[in-house]
Amino acid sequence: MLDLLQRITLRAFLTALVELDSRLPTALQQEINKVGEMLANAQKDNALNRLIELAENDCLKESYRNARMNIQTQYKSQELNKFDKPSQQNQPTMPPEHIGNIAIKIFQDPDSSAEAKKHKSEIIPKNS
Repeated sequence: MLDLLQRITLRAFLTALVELDSRLPTALQQEINKVGEMLANAQKDNALNRLIELAENDCLKESYRNARMNIQTQYKSQELNKFDKPSQQNQPTMPPEHIGNIAIKIFQDPDSSAEAKKHKSEIIPKNS
């Protein structure tokens, strides 16, 4: 099970992949594929640490940082509003493991950016 910060890291990285306008460089794609294998083999801590390193790549850096800031702000707002809207407290949310399952599929794909775009509605919720 992924904790909150791990889910934020995954969503931010996946968002950066969705926003990418071109294919990933081959070496970076291969590293992302390795992260997919790590996640599939339940090595989540190693995988997420590696993702943070890969997010420093020039083609992902700005999108990743912007996405991470937006997602963290969103989570803070949700926590602050949690008790202001009791009727919405029991609304269905994406199960925490779902983002991990999507990430494995995307990271293992030969074109992670294209695969991420197929899952855009799950990665970037409409209320974001």
